[in-house]
Amino acid sequence: MKTVTSNADFESLAALPEFARFSTILTKLTGVAMSLHSPSGDIRITYGSEIRNPLCRLIRASEKGVARCNVCDLGHSRKAGVQGKPLLYKCHAGFFDMVIPVFVRGVHVASISSGQILAEPPSPEGFAKMKKRLVWLSSDDTILRKAYFSAPYMPKEKVKHMTGLLEIFAVQLCESLRRIRGLESRLERTEIRKAKDYVGQHFADPGLGLAETAAFAGLSSAYFSHVFKQNTGMPFTRYVQRARIEAAKRLLSRTGKSASEICFACGFNSQANFIRVFSSLEHMTPSHFKTLLLASDHSASTPLSAAPFKKAY
Repeated sequence: MKTVTSNADFESLAALPEFARFSTILTKLTGVAMSLHSPSGDIRITYGSEIRNPLCRLIRASEKGVARCNVCDLGHSRKAGVQGKPLLYKCHAGFFDMVIPVFVRGVHVASISSGQILAEPPSPEGFAKMKKRLVWLSSDDTILRKAYFSAPYMPKEKVKHMTGLLEIFAVQLCESLRRIRGLESRLERTEIRKAKDYVGQHFADPGLGLAETAAFAGLSSAYFSHVFKQNTGMPFTRYVQRARIEAAKRLLSRTGKSASEICFACGFNSQANFIRVFSSLEHMTPSHFKTLLLASDHSASTPLSAAPFKKAY
């Protein structure tokens, strides 16, 4: 199986409302948290408290514990991705953990993980075994004992059923993303055209934001942000900046207004921000742009040729 090289699909999965709802319900039913993380392990999304096991919190309170947990989690996540199937295993501390790889078009784009579940009912014997495993952990014996006996327990058979449930959910999560991708590929998107028109009418408003534009287009903020970037090739904020700078260039070339007047007329809230954005997109300051205009002798037959626009995102 291939491993993802872009996090676009991962971000889309994390933004799906099904993920948040299922995660919340799972935690309420089992007391166990669920997270979605990238194959490399550098991005992790969790709703609620990721570490519900008090003993795991103690372990992760130390640098050595964090390192051991990360190595264990990442290694098993990669193994599940290579095998292309869910993996139920015992972590370095002896807890049941599970990882379910998520594939989109045959590419491993994410993994669902859950667990931190005691493999056997808590007991004095079990506590003694746990202490041996965690001999490297510097912690008060009373605190360690309390954390151990407060850790969640689930029979292995139930843990297997939970793994199966997460596998079914992973399939449904991918199906939701597949439908969204299909819709995106069929549409130039009326919503995006509406959003562009809205920006064209309101760019001079310094308060123009993604939320209100998404609402005008009839989409949620998270989904709008994703499809807007996919359709235009740039984030919404950069698109608004580009619209404002294009308007500023027109005013600089056609009016005698000062850069300060133009700055506020185009929706910028400060001259410093105006100059920074203008320089970022045009590779010159507004005053330099104006100087080049004057140097052109206002000749309509020889229009200004500004430096080529380079994406800065």
